[in-house]
Amino acid sequence: MSIKLTNVSYTYMPGTPYERHALKNINLEIQRGEFVGIIGHTGSGKSTLVQHLNGLIKPTAGTVTVDGADLNAKGPEAKQARLKVGMVFQYPEHQLFEETIAADIAFGPKNLSLSADEIDRRVRQAMKFAGLDYDTYAGRSPFQLSGGQMRRVAIAGVVALEPDYLILDEPSAGLDPRGRDEIFGEIRELHKRTGTTVVLVTHNMEEVARLATRLIVMKRGEAILDGRPLDIFRASRAALLAAGVDVPLVTSLLGELKAHGLDVDETVLTPDKAAETIFDAARRRASC
Repeated sequence: MSIKLTNVSYTYMPGTPYERHALKNINLEIQRGEFVGIIGHTGSGKSTLVQHLNGLIKPTAGTVTVDGADLNAKGPEAKQARLKVGMVFQYPEHQLFEETIAADIAFGPKNLSLSADEIDRRVRQAMKFAGLDYDTYAGRSPFQLSGGQMRRVAIAGVVALEPDYLILDEPSAGLDPRGRDEIFGEIRELHKRTGTTVVLVTHNMEEVARLATRLIVMKRGEAILDGRPLDIFRASRAALLAAGVDVPLVTSLLGELKAHGLDVDETVLTPDKAAETIFDAARRRASC
């Protein structure tokens, strides 16, 4: 089971002076259970790509299928396939509109014609995911929350749909470091606990390195790199720089230390592990 893009191209405003080719012959398959990071400079096609994954945008050419169902087809099969893919846009808190947090999170499940008990279960579970105590927050207005809390409520509203595939387009944009850590921690826990497929668009290379099991690099509407993050960071820095992105600071630091003779483990991707390998390497050198 997977999301599959076959020869997908997309052109904005075709046949006009403003015509722009946003995607060019994309061939990708995202398997169930993967955690995929998508990176690239502004205008590289990242957001256009992910909006194809649940049928928000129809390709100019090519096909997109979810678990074998063509999203561009008509009928119940295509509609059901689109419901399997939940989308969280940049600044999702702008989509909040209900009077209470519980009502806002319940909006999506209600439109699935679920029972009242099932809707209540999903709202409670989603609020737990968002780190918001049900008894304390359910009846509050979402507009009385902090920016980070509003972001979590908005994401919880998509999580309450219980999609098989969760697409997140820059979910930490505009948040402070603490807010980013909370958002990414919740996403990581959801993936670990439920096996939900996650596709994350982000500029945060450190989080991609820490979370993603697969990395796709976009440049001018094309997927120029696709593989394990560590493999790409170690072997393709020139291509990353050409695409307007760079390796995580941890990877860059360890590479420099290795080049200067310190026997560090270059496969480490997190600051804590980097500190450990630097300390261990320095201790080994001192004991020689």
